[in-house]
Amino acid sequence: MYPLKKSQLRAVLTLTAVIFISAALLSSVFIYFSPRYNLTAISAAAVLLALIAFIISLLFYRVFAGSLIKLSQKGEKHPLMKPGNQFSDFMDDLPLGVFIKNDQSRAIYLNKYMDKIFGRSNCLNKTPYNIFDKHTAGRVLEEDRRVLAGESVMVEEVLTDKNGKDRVYMTHKFCMRDEDAGPMIGGISIEITRRREAEYKLRILSRAIRNSPVCVIITDPDGFIEFVNPAFVTSTGYSFAEVMGENMNIINSGKHQESFFREMWTSIKAGMDWQGEILNKKKDGTLFWELVNISSVRNKEGEITHFIAIKDDISKRKQVEDALLKAKEKAEESDKLKSAFLANMSHEIRTPMNAIVGLSSLLGDSELPLGEREAFSVIIKENSNVLLQLIDDIVDISKIEAGQITMRPVKCNISSLLEDIYESFNLQIKQKENNVNFQINEKLTDTNLCTYTDHQRLRQIITNLISNALKFTEEGSVEFGCSLKSDGNILFFVKDTGIGIPRSKLDLVFDRFRQVDDSGTRNHRGAGLGLSISKSLAELLGGSIWVESEKGKGSTFFFTIPYQPVPISEIGTGYKPDFVSYPRLTGKSILVVEDLEVNYKLIEAMLKKTGAKILWAKTGREALGIFRNNPTLSLVLLDLNMPDIPGYDILVKLKKEREDLPVIIQTAYAMNGEKERCRLAGCDSYITKPIQMEQLLAAMQHCMLQEN
Repeated sequence: MYPLKKSQLRAVLTLTAVIFISAALLSSVFIYFSPRYNLTAISAAAVLLALIAFIISLLFYRVFAGSLIKLSQKGEKHPLMKPGNQFSDFMDDLPLGVFIKNDQSRAIYLNKYMDKIFGRSNCLNKTPYNIFDKHTAGRVLEEDRRVLAGESVMVEEVLTDKNGKDRVYMTHKFCMRDEDAGPMIGGISIEITRRREAEYKLRILSRAIRNSPVCVIITDPDGFIEFVNPAFVTSTGYSFAEVMGENMNIINSGKHQESFFREMWTSIKAGMDWQGEILNKKKDGTLFWELVNISSVRNKEGEITHFIAIKDDISKRKQVEDALLKAKEKAEESDKLKSAFLANMSHEIRTPMNAIVGLSSLLGDSELPLGEREAFSVIIKENSNVLLQLIDDIVDISKIEAGQITMRPVKCNISSLLEDIYESFNLQIKQKENNVNFQINEKLTDTNLCTYTDHQRLRQIITNLISNALKFTEEGSVEFGCSLKSDGNILFFVKDTGIGIPRSKLDLVFDRFRQVDDSGTRNHRGAGLGLSISKSLAELLGGSIWVESEKGKGSTFFFTIPYQPVPISEIGTGYKPDFVSYPRLTGKSILVVEDLEVNYKLIEAMLKKTGAKILWAKTGREALGIFRNNPTLSLVLLDLNMPDIPGYDILVKLKKEREDLPVIIQTAYAMNGEKERCRLAGCDSYITKPIQMEQLLAAMQHCMLQEN
């Protein structure tokens, strides 16, 4: 054996250090790609590799380092390097490349690993220019020069193997000096091709995760955060520093039951993937919905080391879903309500019609006593009014839904209006011998209150609320009134001691087609339109409506309208007769312009006791002819819907030729604005069908007084 000199010892230590560094690099690669690692085991492996490197270097120099170059110069191999030798086999079994070059950069030794990759025949006794391309050869020679000058070189290089495939190596070169052989270049090459490919793929994956629009969170097995991508920061408002090491509970909204998360953790800790929707909370407290997918990461031993959560903000989708669900429920409810409404309409129409048709047929019995005949007439009239009110409500709700109803403000004396409404209802209550105390609450009602509003629609709201109160109050009291509030509004109220409304139903009473009792066994009639109409009218008047109620104790309905003060001196009381009687019109003539004979016969019967001469015109042309042939006509009853000439045109022609002739419009249209249009065209009074005798006689008296 050759003695180990100082230069050789330095070479041995250098080789040992290089192999140790290589071992450390291999360990770092292992650490980088292993999600679960043991530092103690890695350190032990590094020490073991370093020890092997030292033994290899020591044996290498003690056995043949000095004679290797001498023998290579003679073209011979050292006996220990020949195949079958234990030392040669040991070097060949190493999982890395070992090579030695002389001071001329000619390869004089390659272990089996290097031979497998590059081939000994391609490299032994050849310079870099004989092995590599010109550019690579120049780089290798420059590195060899630095090594021979005493520098240790570490380089990452891409080399082409004997099959033409590019491979990436981490190569360590060092100088070995021997007094007999002179300086030599020793080297170890560790292939890192897979490592570089993995790093490249990792960079792509990392960039994809960082640029992903969905949140990516990596936690340890206990749910403590180790990584979040920028989307998480943008979505939650937390910075990276604020969430690193924190538990995922940092975004817990507290809106889910404990059992929800318990089931989730049971699934993911069992290694199963979990998907679900979670309502989480941002840093600023805002709640938001996420679609969450959680998967586990396991090490080689099958232990769960991490959880990866992929989260997508679905708040907008949830809003759309909620809106669609509400729309679906509303559509289903609307369909249900309309079906109930139609069924209710059938009931509400057929009930009064049953009385009208049935009792009308009984009136034809000549043997029917006079008392019963009068009673039947009253019942027929009452049911006709019910039917008429139902038709009016349907027309109003249709106009409201179509947006075709408009307010027509006029100067209105509120006190007179309330008194008028009171007199109307009080008479009905007395006739029915009702046990309800009906009154205006004078203590809470301001007197001489006048404002600018739609008189007709205000009356309609109050009338609807009082009718509703009387319907649901069998005994006790119903009172109403109004007062001026400091906020510039007039507050109206209708209070009853009736059956009341459950709290759960208070939000429904103003809905269309809704009633507190939707069952088929309710005791009170009605279409469920009055309160809905009242709400719409109150809002159109610029106010609002609400109710306070307790089941079994009664209800109080409130509504407001803006107060626009008007001096009471500017409001005329108008003509209001104390009673309605038949005017004495003997010797006078009245023209009835009506295309339907049944309507004419009704008017003729109503006017029979006046003693007037009744003329009938079936068409507009016939009416104008009779008018021109009878210059002494006292009154015209004009239907607007004539077959040949519109009633408005007839009215204009009549007034143009004889301005002082009283004309009463009688029509079945009854639309809002119709009366005002007729007034502007010159009519003296306006009544709607079905015509009631009191209404007709009052209009005639009004016209005759104006004429007088």
